[in-house]
Amino acid sequence: MADGQPLLRFFCTKTTKETLELHVQRRYLLFLLKIIAFVDNWINLWKRSGLGIERVAADWKEYLGPPLSPERLKMYTTAIDPSPLRGFEDISDERVEFDHLRNRVKIFIDSVSKKIEPAHTDIQPVIVFYFDEAHHLSKTMVSAEPHRTAYQCLCKAFTYMMNAPVFALFLSTYSRLSETVSSSRNFWSSRPMSSHSEGSDDNMNAPFVELPFDAWKEPSLVIEGTHSAQEICSLKFMARFGRPLFWTVMESTPSIDQEEVVQYAMSKLELRLEDTSRDIFCKFPLQKLIPPLSVRVDLSFELNRDEAVFLEGLLVASSMRTVYSVPKHQQYFRGGYPSEPFVAEAAARAIFTWCHAKGLGRTGSTLPPAEQIEMIIATYKTNIPSAISQWLELGLIDQGTREELVVRMLCTLAHDIAILKNPDHEHVNAVLSGVSGDVSFSQMIRVEDFLRALISEKYIGDVLDARPSNLRGEMLRDAFKDGYVHFTQFVKAGDKSTITDEAIYLLFLRAAAIQGYGNMASTDFVIPVWIPTNNSQYPDRWSMSAIFIQVKNRVNKQFIPIDAQETFQFFTRPQMQNGRKLPYITIVMELGNLAAEQKKAPQPEVKQASTVGRTKRKGQQAQRKKNPVQVSMPANPTAQRQTRETTKQAKMPVATSPVCDTVQRIPPPTPADVQVISRELPQTTRSQALHIHPRYEIAIKGCSSLVYNVIGDEDKSHYSNILAHKDMLAEHPRSEDRVEAVRRMKPYWVAPSSYHWAKMNKESRLGAEVVIADNNNNDDDEYYENTNEEAEEDLVVVNGYSDTEDAGAGDTDAEDVS
Repeated sequence: MADGQPLLRFFCTKTTKETLELHVQRRYLLFLLKIIAFVDNWINLWKRSGLGIERVAADWKEYLGPPLSPERLKMYTTAIDPSPLRGFEDISDERVEFDHLRNRVKIFIDSVSKKIEPAHTDIQPVIVFYFDEAHHLSKTMVSAEPHRTAYQCLCKAFTYMMNAPVFALFLSTYSRLSETVSSSRNFWSSRPMSSHSEGSDDNMNAPFVELPFDAWKEPSLVIEGTHSAQEICSLKFMARFGRPLFWTVMESTPSIDQEEVVQYAMSKLELRLEDTSRDIFCKFPLQKLIPPLSVRVDLSFELNRDEAVFLEGLLVASSMRTVYSVPKHQQYFRGGYPSEPFVAEAAARAIFTWCHAKGLGRTGSTLPPAEQIEMIIATYKTNIPSAISQWLELGLIDQGTREELVVRMLCTLAHDIAILKNPDHEHVNAVLSGVSGDVSFSQMIRVEDFLRALISEKYIGDVLDARPSNLRGEMLRDAFKDGYVHFTQFVKAGDKSTITDEAIYLLFLRAAAIQGYGNMASTDFVIPVWIPTNNSQYPDRWSMSAIFIQVKNRVNKQFIPIDAQETFQFFTRPQMQNGRKLPYITIVMELGNLAAEQKKAPQPEVKQASTVGRTKRKGQQAQRKKNPVQVSMPANPTAQRQTRETTKQAKMPVATSPVCDTVQRIPPPTPADVQVISRELPQTTRSQALHIHPRYEIAIKGCSSLVYNVIGDEDKSHYSNILAHKDMLAEHPRSEDRVEAVRRMKPYWVAPSSYHWAKMNKESRLGAEVVIADNNNNDDDEYYENTNEEAEEDLVVVNGYSDTEDAGAGDTDAEDVS
């Protein structure tokens, strides 16, 4: 405020036809010089007090006081007064040249700064101007010749101080870069540009994004082994990580309810648009879910789509998304949601609040709590993948990471549904019973509960009964009966150091799972698992294990076995003869199985000749499909009979229905089954076995309710849309015959469209026209293979090793399957 009006009004006076850019610049320059003159008068009074020079900045801040204080109002009122400043009476005169005025400005500012310059040092004091919510300055044109915004004219006013000890800082969460900072080729002033040919020709500073992070009241946020499981899940503990905003609110107001701080964080995860004239750009489907899901599943946005760039900027401005870097060319920025468990907890609650209202509606709240939970869970399963599928259709989300995005979504759904299904979760029951309260999604979840939420009920029993694949050991359910997962967010791994028990422990404290970044070998995701040792409730690195996940969406993608010990040297605990070796789980998610339906054009039918070897191989494949369940040979006859009954039941057909996607036609899914593959145990000595950590291997094929419990029966189409590989013509606006005409222009080569211009002297796999000719070389037929691949069934594979003596005659088929 200044002279009874907002200071912004002084800078954003509407332009008139007579308003020149130079006049606005000099008006702003006079404002800045009067501020410095006001400071100069205060310095003269302050020096008489005899206080040490090192306190000048703190004393000046104390003198000004909080916003709207009398001293601040006095300073601003003096600064906007149009009366001339002594020594600058001609500041508005157009005839005063820039260089001459700049030298006078420098002399004046130097005279002020020298009064507070420390003696016997080379340190030169700097006068800092900062403008909060500076994006408002870029919204108003204040000059007509040429058209300039208030921000542009203010920046030009500072060019008169370029050689003076002055630093200008513009603060804003608004990230519309084109309105505040331009690339060098489009910059609106030649003043900041280098006048010499050496080095860079651009002296402009890109926006500063380096802000305090993980800055707590103590130097160390955590000390290994001193934080209990209960403390780790508390709001006060989570608030110390990330931006200082939330823990400072709790510390400065001890009487405040911590739930109020969470509600405050939830309010900051909403899309808000200050400029209502641009409201047309803020109409996205299910847009209330965009900020919280961006936090939970780490959404990346397209850089070459105006709507996506605008949306990401809006998330930065109103929904706590962080800008990591703005390149020097300033044409875009890199952003995301960093590791902040408090923000992730707020995002999880925001999603629950939305699903609670959407799922129960007006009448659902009268149902018993168990039925309410099922309705809310159904809303999770349907609307979250539907939202992401729609955002992908609109080109908002980066399509290069679809498979990883689906895995993050599946694991997040499993996590939250496990929380909601926990009968001991008093917060859930309190909310559903109408009692005031909030659901906490940062509670630790038993590994078995997480897997039950993730994998379909029909096959979870086989998974929990799996045994280690690298040595004899107990079943998975027993090995992990005391194990817990704890994650509400995914963070990117930059190198292999992150895939170690030390790093896993620290990320467990932050409720974070890991996703690979770059060329991470063999694994794409790592979910920390805490297995308490000696009944200790204080996690440390030596009690940490993990679930390693590898993602495949193409049949021909190479499978790399996950060996946490060999690949990552994950475990560091010294192995002793009687020491406990922590187990770990590996999961291969073959999501797509879309090889057959990923064709970009109709494929020619080519007759497949048969050979003896090929017939034998096809026979083996047919036999394999007749026996879809392969189990390790049990050691006792009773178990053997149970195994045969399980196999017989698994062969029974499952009703299916075809699902179509907007780009490719997905074939009807075939029955999903569990395979327990029997192989010989690797030969190891007793000493070698002491150093082996039990590895439980699971492979899941497909992406439907047949294999995943977090996918609804009617929701596979959403996942098919997300996983579909769309080519460059997927959005072509005209009919298929027009698309075929474009294919003939050869944007890419595909049969038969790309080969219509040639004739072959014999039938070929390219679909080209065949010349009528006498061909006696019929033996060549056997080399023509059918290029249409057959879609594979959804499948869960559990690798369980058995003793060689128990395997018997079943080894042949089992080894063939493996």
